[in-house]
Order: sequence, then structure tokens, then C-alpha cells
Amino acid sequence: MLTRKDVDDFGPELLDVAQRAAQHAVGPELQRLHDENEMLRDEVSRAAKLAIDQHLDAAVPNWREINADPRWLGWLAQIDTFNGCTRQSLLNRAVAAGNAARVTLFFKNFLAEAGSADAANTAGQPRPRQGRSAPSGKPIYSRGQILQMASMRRRGQIGDAEWAKWEYELCLASREGRVAGALGIDGVPVTR
Repeated sequence: MLTRKDVDDFGPELLDVAQRAAQHAVGPELQRLHDENEMLRDEVSRAAKLAIDQHLDAAVPNWREINADPRWLGWLAQIDTFNGCTRQSLLNRAVAAGNAARVTLFFKNFLAEAGSADAANTAGQPRPRQGRSAPSGKPIYSRGQILQMASMRRRGQIGDAEWAKWEYELCLASREGRVAGALGIDGVPVTR
């Protein structure tokens, strides 16, 4: 590091020439090292993603479908009670660290909570109006879930592509009678 004494002893012109000469001498090598470092980071990132995907494929075979489910996005937006962060930020950290086991736990915890919530709500869960049944395996959305997704969109937690998928799913769910407490055009409840 240059000091004020160096500037006084050698003058700014000589120091400027010395700095440019040093940069000229080591600049290409520094650039090569920078480029190599970027390539290595990309390679490590791809390897970590592949490892996570393979771990998830083995532990949670339907993880890709879950990953596109609006209920999953809503669940990730919730605050974890133990550390005060959103589950999404915790999942992002696990992915960034390449921690496949921890990423898998997020999916398994979601499935466990969704399963226990479905079991607890079976009696109170609205059912589609007679003549309309929800296709097997497709979720029935509640007003709370819909409001939560809209809130996440307003806060910028859901991007345009994910919002478009959610809108499409919500319209499809409405058409199929999978929105709990929905009203028809005539104002009559579609579900009971």
C-alpha cells in the first residue's frame, strides 16, 4: 500500500508509471485466474444442483410437481417459528450450501404438514357441488390460500412466471369446482 511518504519521496508521476507497469505485467494473469474461478464456481454449482436433484429423486419422487404447487409456495412464504425467517430463505440457504439432505427435509416437512392438515380438515373441508367432483389428486383451494398468494405477489415474493402459473391453476380450479366457498355467477355457492 502506498503511503503519503512514498508520494512525497518518489512523486506521483513515478508511482503512476510503476502502478501501470505492475498492472500490465500481472493483469492478464489476474484475468485468467478470475475466469478460471468463475468456471469452477459454475461447475461446483452444477454439481451441487445435480446432487440435490438426485437426492430428491430418490427421497421424494414427486418433488418436481410439489415444487410447482401453489400450496408449496404459500408454505415456503410462512415464517419458521424457530428462527423467524421465511422457509423460502432457509431453503435458499440449504440449496446454496448444496445440502441435499436439508433440502429434502423441506419437502418431507411440507408433505407431512399438508397431510396432517388434510386429515384434520377432512370433516370441515368443503366438497364440490353434486355433479362436480375435483379430479383425483388436485387440490381444493381455500380463501386463505388465495389471499396468501395475492399477498406474496404484492410483496414481490412471486415473480411473473410463477404468478401466471398460479392464475392459470386458480382459474382451472374455479372451473372444476375446487375453490372452497366459491360463488357461481348467480351468487349461489358452488361448493358447500
